[in-house]
Amino acid sequence: MSEELFENLTLIASILLLAPLVVSIFKFRVFNYLQKRLFSLVILTCLVEIVSWILWYKKINNLPVYHFYTIIEFLLIVNIYKNELNKVFAKHFFVFLSICFTVFAIINTLFFQSLKTFNSNVTTVMGLIVIFFALSYFYALLKEVKYRTLESNPMFWINSGFLIYFSSNLILFYMNNTLFKGVTEASLILWGLHAIVNIVLTIFYTIALWVNPKKQNT
Repeated sequence: MSEELFENLTLIASILLLAPLVVSIFKFRVFNYLQKRLFSLVILTCLVEIVSWILWYKKINNLPVYHFYTIIEFLLIVNIYKNELNKVFAKHFFVFLSICFTVFAIINTLFFQSLKTFNSNVTTVMGLIVIFFALSYFYALLKEVKYRTLESNPMFWINSGFLIYFSSNLILFYMNNTLFKGVTEASLILWGLHAIVNIVLTIFYTIALWVNPKKQNT
């Protein structure tokens, strides 16, 4: 993959974040609690993308941004799953998990992967946890007796997006610091694929914010 193609893919992935924002402008008043939480995650992602791009264009290391972003992102994702999986896990489980993850992220930054390094340890652990949440949610759906129209269920789209994104990027997150040093053909290919998966996730976010959950059958 050429560096130009990689940059185009990342630019498309960043610009596409405007789609869920535009949808939110027109539909925010009818959002349910879940869609509002997703909107918070989208806003955070947009802000991080803007700051990251500014630093990148100024030739400043933007990796410190992701050390803080990963923690906040994880807490927002946990907040999304907390009510959706309240019949599977106790609320104390999510609080305990959030505290442990935050402490782990801080220790990793202080002693293992500095702010100037990609925090692959933390992103890998987060990926594993979110994949576990996603599979748990689908398991909970299968156990439900009542039928629900999944295409109009925001959580179905959010969960599917998370599962695709984190499972696709798990190896990339883990291997980034150990396998690739600098810009190489292999790193461009993998980070290009990461941009493509980002695009898919954003599309799923947009659908989740667009659908009307009131159309679900009970």
